[in-house]
Amino acid sequence: MNLPIEFEKKMKAFLGDEWDDFLYSYDNNRFQALRFNTLKVQSPEERMRILKTLKISSDKKVSWANEAYYFDENVRPGKHPYHEMGLYYIQEPSAMSAAALLAPKPGMRVLDLCAAPGGKSTQLATYLGDSGLLVSNEINTQRSRILSQNIERMGIKNAIVTNEDSFVLASHFPGFFNAIQVDAPCSGEGMFRKLPEAIEQWSMENVAICAERQKEILDNAAVMLKPGGVIVYSTCTFSKEENEDVIEYFLERHPDFTLEEMERFWPHKVDGEGHFVAKLVRRGSVDTDLKAENSKNRKNETKPALTKENMKLLSEFLDETISEDMAAWIKNSRLVMFGEQLYRLPDMEVDIKGLKVQRAGLHIGEFKKQRFEPSHSLALALKLNDAKNVVKLTCDNPQTIGFFNGQSVMLSDEQAAECKKGWALVCVDGYTAGWGKVNGAQVKNHYPKGLRNKI
Repeated sequence: MNLPIEFEKKMKAFLGDEWDDFLYSYDNNRFQALRFNTLKVQSPEERMRILKTLKISSDKKVSWANEAYYFDENVRPGKHPYHEMGLYYIQEPSAMSAAALLAPKPGMRVLDLCAAPGGKSTQLATYLGDSGLLVSNEINTQRSRILSQNIERMGIKNAIVTNEDSFVLASHFPGFFNAIQVDAPCSGEGMFRKLPEAIEQWSMENVAICAERQKEILDNAAVMLKPGGVIVYSTCTFSKEENEDVIEYFLERHPDFTLEEMERFWPHKVDGEGHFVAKLVRRGSVDTDLKAENSKNRKNETKPALTKENMKLLSEFLDETISEDMAAWIKNSRLVMFGEQLYRLPDMEVDIKGLKVQRAGLHIGEFKKQRFEPSHSLALALKLNDAKNVVKLTCDNPQTIGFFNGQSVMLSDEQAAECKKGWALVCVDGYTAGWGKVNGAQVKNHYPKGLRNKI
């Protein structure tokens, strides 16, 4: 690999005797791993079954992340229905260290400030469960859409995706969050093996530009953190200017913070491409009763009015299709309309007025002429028992791949007898895959066109 000359000089001086080992690491194949989505796959037995199906060894665990496993380059888990249903997230192994270091507790208010494509956000969501609040932000509009798609695929119910500059968020959320992830934009030295174009884009000038941007982002993050809160700062670069120097600068400007932990993941020392992580803790009392604290700050806000017609259409859909408990969870919540699109805001109070929002919580569906059409997001957020009408498929059924490619499903006589006419949740091996509409023995496919032909 032809590395930039200035990069080599800098790293030789920085690493000393370890330089040769570091350089030789570029001759090895890059490491890949998947991390199970414990919002969906909760039992150890089920995780082992899925690994066996994917032909991935359960012995190759990523030691610093929960339920994460390495896989060989000849394995293609991204081309499997389980990936499309959000049962796992494919992620560079050392990048999993940052969210694992933050490890928020259920009920917390958490911000992922530089969140695309979504690896760290989806990992943070597994710590929160379905409680608390996750705000996932990405300044780049196109990348924020990708982030939103991954939030959807993983079935996350309590996330809001924003598309803002960190300064705008800081002015909107002063002292609001318990925990903040800052995976800062960087010069990408840890991406050289994965993305050769990162080598062409690298320069010492860009390193300096990135460092200034990182300092600004960290300063804005500090504005949004509550007393006793935690910031985890991370990069995928080896540059001291973007790592230790940024942390030193931050601590000088913010004496109310202490550095609790700092670690480098070097590619010649761990099975990963490389990462830097630092845990910064603000002095002050920590919220011990998160439920009471969140209830105390909740505003007396009435639900935005749905027209009588729309409420009737929504109720008809829920009564016919969704379990009683899940229907109540939707109806007895803060529902908001964006045009004809209906969203359920997270249970925790959050003011999003004036912000550029890609996803305002869970997308429930869309009102069309004389009907309500459920969203793909809702399907992926549900579990099999949340629906009254279910079409059950298995991975080894030839119709399963057809469903993900947009084809109708033909029911057996036994299946047709179990399914009533109307909306049905299509499930594969017990996990939700999308919506279909039953009419006799045929299930019309409602899998989103933009997601088809990926398997």
